[in-house]
Amino acid sequence: MNFTLRQITYFLAVARMGNFGRAAETVHVSQPGLSSQIAQLEGRLGGALFERGAGAGPVRLTALGERLLPLAQELIDTAKRLDAAARAGRSALSGRLRLAIIPTVAPYLIPHLVPALRAAHPALELELHEVVTDDLTAGIASHRFDAGIMALPVGEAGLEAVPVLRDSFLIALSEDDTTYLSGPARPESIQAERLLLLADGHCLRDQALEVCGLRNPRRKLNLEAASMATLMRMVASGMGMTLIPQLALADENRDGRLRIVPFADPAPSRDLAVVWRRNAEAGADARALAEVVRGLAPVLGVAAIPT
Repeated sequence: MNFTLRQITYFLAVARMGNFGRAAETVHVSQPGLSSQIAQLEGRLGGALFERGAGAGPVRLTALGERLLPLAQELIDTAKRLDAAARAGRSALSGRLRLAIIPTVAPYLIPHLVPALRAAHPALELELHEVVTDDLTAGIASHRFDAGIMALPVGEAGLEAVPVLRDSFLIALSEDDTTYLSGPARPESIQAERLLLLADGHCLRDQALEVCGLRNPRRKLNLEAASMATLMRMVASGMGMTLIPQLALADENRDGRLRIVPFADPAPSRDLAVVWRRNAEAGADARALAEVVRGLAPVLGVAAIPT
């Protein structure tokens, strides 16, 4: 058996993604490196595993690849169980944890979370990834990540979630915007044609539309931002208004360039949760992580969701 678990992992990634380039991204390796390992695996198994077309198009399993796919998955599952058995009895958060966090949370949580984890769990080997919601849930389901921090609801089947923080929304405007002379405001008062949003893929975009009771708002300027920082600069420049989570307020308005208007009670909010694969060995780590995140609520300026 002159092949490696890494090669089997790469084989499964290509089979799952149907594309060498996207598979290489999911396993964090260059495409030439992945292709080389697949070629070596094919040589050792005595046949091609994929039908390769011209260019960078999709690839399909050969008959040999189809026969070996369930065995390869069983092999990786067995290796994971072996690893879990070897780590049985260890304390939570004392090994490696591959943690994914959505972009509208990561910049504001990480500076507080990392020192807290180092202090409470010094044996933890933390690997951080910033990814949008769909990539986070898919990555946990496909074993790329062990756990994630995201906004509810969880759309992927087979994932567990523990709510940890309630993050209220506020209205952000430029300093000279007179739309709201005073607060509090009601969600239905948001002017759809002036609402600025994050680009598709960010859950905060969908949450903002839901809060305002909108689906496809008509706007004078079709402006979307790829990051919270860009979105707030667009607002500060007078291009429109947006919703900002309380979690992001201190960082994104540190120079006071935005005017912030609160919502009337009950203020709209999002619930942030720690998520992981159901029945995965990372469950104990995820629950311990949830306690650490929940304990950061006072310094983050948001509300903790009790267990």
